[in-house]
Amino acid sequence: MKTRIAFAFVVLASFALFAGDIFAQEKQPWESITDKEIDAITYEDAEIDRGFVTPLAEDLNHLDEESLKRLEEIQAKFDQWLPGKEKEIGQRVRNWMCLATLPDVGRAEFEAELPYVIFEHLKKEVPEQQLKQALAWVILKPKEGKAITDAKALGIEGPVDEDEVRRRGAIYAKKLLGRLVGKLPPKA
Repeated sequence: MKTRIAFAFVVLASFALFAGDIFAQEKQPWESITDKEIDAITYEDAEIDRGFVTPLAEDLNHLDEESLKRLEEIQAKFDQWLPGKEKEIGQRVRNWMCLATLPDVGRAEFEAELPYVIFEHLKKEVPEQQLKQALAWVILKPKEGKAITDAKALGIEGPVDEDEVRRRGAIYAKKLLGRLVGKLPPKA
């Protein structure tokens, strides 16, 4: 009798572990994005970097010392910005793309420079394949996830229009993804 109970316990425990693994391995929506879907993304609406909407600096060499210092003060707060530390990578990348839009939508300082700094940050912080998938998720599923509409902790005022943040966030995601996959000119 003791052997049967022990055997039943082992079977049930094994099943529980197996079921736990299945649930633990459930993919996030961004993880389901395929290379084929990434390859199908077009970039016509993300080709212009010096436009009025979604500007992107080529580098930071044009900034004077005082402006560069103010931008570095924002950048120094990146590690403490809670939405930038989101555990789920897809949402974290969406948060950063939303942040890139805030000076653009709000017509604030560093409209073109903050996206450049964010792009450099993400390339260092997120493994490339995961970054590609997460950016593609932002592009292909702009209504999913949460949208950041202000970043007072970084000194960026808001709120700004959520729909516009989502729309422009997808364009900024295209600008970075296009550079990662070689379909847009690289920005050093």
